[in-house]
Amino acid sequence: MKPKNIFFSLIILTLLFSCTERVDFELDEAGEARLVVFGEITNDTMAHAVTLSKSAPYFYNQAPEMVSDATLTLFDGVITIFLTEDPARPGVYLTPTDYAGVVGRSYQLNISDVDINEDGQAETYQAETEMRPTAPVHSVAVVYNASWDGWEVGVFSQDPPETEDYYLFKVYRNGVLYSDSINNYRAVDDRFFNGNEITGAFVQYFDEEKDEIVEKGDTITLEMAGITKAYYDFIVGVNLETSPRAPLFSGPPANIKGNISNGALGFFAVMEVERGSTVYNGAVVND
Repeated sequence: MKPKNIFFSLIILTLLFSCTERVDFELDEAGEARLVVFGEITNDTMAHAVTLSKSAPYFYNQAPEMVSDATLTLFDGVITIFLTEDPARPGVYLTPTDYAGVVGRSYQLNISDVDINEDGQAETYQAETEMRPTAPVHSVAVVYNASWDGWEVGVFSQDPPETEDYYLFKVYRNGVLYSDSINNYRAVDDRFFNGNEITGAFVQYFDEEKDEIVEKGDTITLEMAGITKAYYDFIVGVNLETSPRAPLFSGPPANIKGNISNGALGFFAVMEVERGSTVYNGAVVND
């Protein structure tokens, strides 16, 4: 071997062995606890839920502490309603069962009678948003993509031309919600199809490698909701922060900007929802 090659080989070996040194990081606690809020109100007539909990350190391996005995009111510009805590689920506050959101109205959620930092002083929080309309769901399609090892769920719709729109997609299999976590939400904007007909655009996915199996004869229901840009940004931010990243080149996780005042975390959203269903017929494609 040439002396030059030997020299470079020694440098590489030195670098490899030097990378094995153990480094211990001292991580601070999360600091003062903060209120975490999450709720979605739709045009469905039902008991809608708003959940209150406390923030926890990043490596906390227990369920979050729920916040009970708070006072929650919701004003839609016309009437004010009170949300009551579910006796079976501490920290979960429900609207009346006959409540439904109305497209075009602005909503204000008020939270009071909570002492998150336990300083003996009650705190108040507020969130404001509006109910945006959604596009109609004309039909839904499901195919198995052999190249991706999963089932793609597509939507047929018509995007309105005069507005800038943002959509949230959730999917059900045989009546069971698959998108039961914000990590499984799919949010899109209409920049690439504004004012155009949507013909089977792929908007949700069942991953075979994660045992998300769709059988021939299963009923797949797609939910399409009109959301605000702020909620769209929140969902995209959460997905970016929780998706796998190269640890050597990525920054530390950060709290995502929500719409709750007084330093609280999370988001309160209202949205119009349209749905469409189909029965999977076993179709397969190779893309």
